[in-house]
Amino acid sequence: MRSSKWLLLGLSLVLALGLVGCAQNETPPADTPAETPQGPDVRVGSFLDSEGAIIGSMIIQMLEANDIPTVDNTRLGTPDIVRRAMLENEIDMQVDYTGSGQFYHDGEEGKDLWSNAQEGHSRIRALDLATHDLHWLTPSPANNTELIATTRAFAEANNLQTMEDFARFINEGGEAKVIGSAEWMESSKGLAGFEEAYGFEMAPEQLLGLAHGVTAEMLKALSEGTDGVNFSLTYGTDGQIDDFDLVVLEDTKGVPPIYLPTPVVRGEIMEAYPQIEEILAPVFEGLDLVTLQQLNRRVALGGEDASAVAREYLTENGFLE
Repeated sequence: MRSSKWLLLGLSLVLALGLVGCAQNETPPADTPAETPQGPDVRVGSFLDSEGAIIGSMIIQMLEANDIPTVDNTRLGTPDIVRRAMLENEIDMQVDYTGSGQFYHDGEEGKDLWSNAQEGHSRIRALDLATHDLHWLTPSPANNTELIATTRAFAEANNLQTMEDFARFINEGGEAKVIGSAEWMESSKGLAGFEEAYGFEMAPEQLLGLAHGVTAEMLKALSEGTDGVNFSLTYGTDGQIDDFDLVVLEDTKGVPPIYLPTPVVRGEIMEAYPQIEEILAPVFEGLDLVTLQQLNRRVALGGEDASAVAREYLTENGFLE
């Protein structure tokens, strides 16, 4: 009986020591850093133009600086391609423009509210959130609207300052050839809208419609008179106006909507990273018209890398170290 008793005590001691050893092996060292859970990569897209590339790069760099992983899909395509990519879950975030909201939802096109900065932003934010779970965040104050430009020499020779002057010129049989995106030409808030509002009509042979909206190419064609072009679509934030010595015709009737550059994010990403709004808001609030014109000029005309221009701006303005 004594031997059985000691045997049981020995087994108990071995088991106890084994459990202590297991417990010690399972306890991580005190200096082992805790793993930070990482959410999904944010696929950031933009239009083909310099502005899309610049602002898209700003978004990427700001998110990365705040430990939010990204995938660069900037310069993805034309506006319709980028919008479709958002709706089909091919990208998670993009730079879009408030005035485009009228084309995204039935029954919205032509409403006066799109010519009001605050009302337009509020409307597309509510519509896209309800129907697609897309979040329109804090916009830039720069109105990247769509107007018509010509060379200063041509404007002075033909007394062209406003769209009323342009209508008079067309109706009197003036030789005109307009370059622009085909979508803009057909839009009720684009060239077709100008025709109706100002009372003129252009013949098909007077139009050179492109499949994209890259105005850098259009304004270059205008400045060089390519294929007889003497008028061009231009955006409010284009940076080549002064360099090409162009004049933007004043739209006195407010035909085109107000287009404020705005980050748009899918709901799943906002749920994973609710801090995105706070990260990007101060950056977008600082992108006024003059600032975007200067940044666009460096890329579209100067040939600088959009990502490098974006980083320099963010660093100089204290958003990045």
